Amino acid sequence: MLLPPNAGLIGERVRLRPLEEGDAASFQQWFNDAETLRWLSTVGYQHSLSAEQQFVRDHHENGWEHDVTLAIEATDQGDQPVLVGNIVLRGLSAEHRNAEMGVTIGDAESRGQGYGKDAVRTLCRYGFEDLDLHRIELTTLAYNVRAVRSYEQVGFVLEGRRREHRYKGGRYWDLLQMGLLRSDFLAANGD
Repeated sequence: MLLPPNAGLIGERVRLRPLEEGDAASFQQWFNDAETLRWLSTVGYQHSLSAEQQFVRDHHENGWEHDVTLAIEATDQGDQPVLVGNIVLRGLSAEHRNAEMGVTIGDAESRGQGYGKDAVRTLCRYGFEDLDLHRIELTTLAYNVRAVRSYEQVGFVLEGRRREHRYKGGRYWDLLQMGLLRSDFLAANGD
């Protein structure tokens, strides 16, 4: 697998870089925040700082073969990039040339500012151009309309709906399956 450059992947407003030990404290805070968990299609559990530190260490020791997890830094908030989230391509398959994407904007003040969309576009470009993927897919909760709109702007297409698949906030919610082919990405992004 081709690793991103040490400088990271550069988007219009974000830089995607390898995880660093110092990221663990932010991850722990984000993944214990009810508002952050509300927007994730995964089940939320309490995360300890030591668990997040281990996640970062494990990724450095064992990652990159089937998963690419990167920190999202906003590059337009001052002199220094600001950590606002993370993004992953997981389950990379060289045989089928596909992967699943997940993205979190954990910094509450940075949500709705376009960082997620720029990060998704930047990682998809890397996936298609450098990893030679044919397809990237993701799931999102049906009520996360802002994310769905953002994914569609990058080129993702709604492929299916798993009815009442996730239980959050005292009720069941539909889970949306979205997919992006290389040709979809090129058409949506003027490449």
